[in-house]
Amino acid sequence: MALMTRASSSDLSRRGSEVFHAADQGPVEITRRDGETLILTRKSERDDQFTVLTMAADLIAASLGPDEVPFVDRLADRFPWMGFLTPAGRDMFANEIVHSARACASIKDFTPFLAEIVAWRETAASRAAGYTTDSQLDWLDEPTPVPHPTD
Repeated sequence: MALMTRASSSDLSRRGSEVFHAADQGPVEITRRDGETLILTRKSERDDQFTVLTMAADLIAASLGPDEVPFVDRLADRFPWMGFLTPAGRDMFANEIVHSARACASIKDFTPFLAEIVAWRETAASRAAGYTTDSQLDWLDEPTPVPHPTD
């Protein structure tokens, strides 16, 4: 997470391009004499914040489900793509995502949390597309010639 820069509302009017450049690097706190302080940030940052809030709401909802349903199953209701993960992968995702959310909250930066969610979702998508891990393949000791497909 980038450190927040501070600028006054008069800085924004007089040196707007500098303030906008600073906002490209991280949030800028705009102070005003007669109003509440504003935060200038990129739209993508704001979108990421809403994504994190939505996922946090899903984690909370899953954690508050009925005790007789395992957490991983309640989580799969919120993240349907988990159905493409192996059972061990689903368990690993459930553990890692909770730890990641807590760790990110402690440093006030959810970038690693979002990256982890995306990585798990991409893993699920690759399994859905038929990707097989190397450990699940039978490797030949010697090359075996195959006929050309047009023959």
